[in-house]
Amino acid sequence: MAKDLSEEFTRHWTQAQPVVARYVSAVVPDFNQAEDILQEVAVVLLRRFAEYRHDSPFAAWAIGIAKNKILATHRARPVSCLVGCPDILDSVAAACDEIAPEADRRARALRECMKRLEKKPLELLELRYERALKPREIAAQLGVQAGAIRTSLTRVRGLLQDCIERRLAGQESGA
Repeated sequence: MAKDLSEEFTRHWTQAQPVVARYVSAVVPDFNQAEDILQEVAVVLLRRFAEYRHDSPFAAWAIGIAKNKILATHRARPVSCLVGCPDILDSVAAACDEIAPEADRRARALRECMKRLEKKPLELLELRYERALKPREIAAQLGVQAGAIRTSLTRVRGLLQDCIERRLAGQESGA
């Protein structure tokens, strides 16, 4: 793939990935299966990027590929998902496409808010959400009580939520 196409794909995928991830996780509740499918979708999108019609939304095209990948994966090895009724897959895809702009705004606000966090709260979030450790596992790793971890995570999530809401309110008022 030429450098320009690679860069163009990267821009499109970076914007669409959160929407596609929400779609896959809404349809495939098992986190690990959903992550595997999302990675496979990214590979298919990259391989087929030359087929993408630039007059249509990339996220919608990517969700269509994700739907096909979910169906194919389910046929090959049944996954825990909502493939029993194709109308459900289409409805979830339409809903994801509809909420994409708001979700993108919230994701940008979250990234900005996370830049303001101190090292310890960021470490807790990484352990919990990037490494998928349970509070008791984090507590054991850090040598503290699990209740303290749960309380700290609740506080950090609350701070992030408040920051996100303030940023979104500022964006709506033209700030």
